[in-house]
Amino acid sequence: MYILSAEAVSPQASFEQMLETPQNYTGDQLHCIEPDYTRYVDAKLIRRMSRIIKMGVAAASEALAHAGVQMPDAIVTGTAYGCLADTDQFLTRLVEFKETLLSPTAFIQSTHNTVAAQIALMLQCHNYNNTYVHRGSSFEAALTDAVSLLEEGDAQRVLVGAADEKTEKVMLF
Repeated sequence: MYILSAEAVSPQASFEQMLETPQNYTGDQLHCIEPDYTRYVDAKLIRRMSRIIKMGVAAASEALAHAGVQMPDAIVTGTAYGCLADTDQFLTRLVEFKETLLSPTAFIQSTHNTVAAQIALMLQCHNYNNTYVHRGSSFEAALTDAVSLLEEGDAQRVLVGAADEKTEKVMLF
């Protein structure tokens, strides 16, 4: 069992630039340095994607490319809270519009499995796809699932990831 690639969108420059130009920060809140998403997603789709989905898709695309994997046998992700910004947007509009005339887009994109689902849709991957939501232990659960799939012979190459976001209203600890 080997890790073929590891990628992240983080407060440091993303992907191969991460180690070249490390950023210095002060304070307790950091913001991700986002890559050029047009390298990973059709420009028409980008405007409909939330920030967390774009970051997850970009990181997954880079990881698969560097690993030389076109189609994973499984996609397993973890998230502590899911897509908070879309959940917040949906609930705010629910109150503002008094539960009428709501667009379902924010609700659809607020589910916890949205990042893994979007990755699968873009790859046209119909293989195993699972998202764990266990607050602080979600990534560990995703890793455990991936190891189980590999050890049991149910998968040869597994894309494992985690995605969470902080919003103005909620600070993740």
